[in-house]
Amino acid sequence: MISFRKKDQSEPKIDLSVEKLSLTNTITIEALIQVLLKHNVFTQEELLEEIRKMQKHTTVLKDETKDSGSEK
Repeated sequence: MISFRKKDQSEPKIDLSVEKLSLTNTITIEALIQVLLKHNVFTQEELLEEIRKMQKHTTVLKDETKDSGSEK
């Protein structure tokens, strides 16, 4: 559980689980993407191409792929 406290250490104003934080981020990103697509800032193909590029350069995802492959 992630807690955000005020400077005076009083009770947390926001208390989020990692799952809730992840879901909130996912929903926010999806909303942003939809608005940008709607306003033709980029195409869906450009977005997918950029996602693929980023996935290739993200070591965390590469490690996850290796880990899941070794469990089989």
